Amino acid sequence: MDSEERGLLDDKQMLFTLLTAFVKKNGGEIRISEDEMDSVTTRDMVMMYYDRSSKEIILSMKLLNPPSKEQDTIH
Repeated sequence: MDSEERGLLDDKQMLFTLLTAFVKKNGGEIRISEDEMDSVTTRDMVMMYYDRSSKEIILSMKLLNPPSKEQDTIH
């Protein structure tokens, strides 16, 4: 998938693409326990940033430094 194809993804497609990338990065499997799932609440928030200089998507449970020209807030 190239950057043009990524740009055409809707939210659902992007989510599944990110999940697939995580699983591939982790050797093909990620296990999440019931306790881990149950620990997620509506107060938990994941921020998503894009770092243009490193060409990386950054997911964080905390706010990063305010985005610079190198980073664009996605959600």
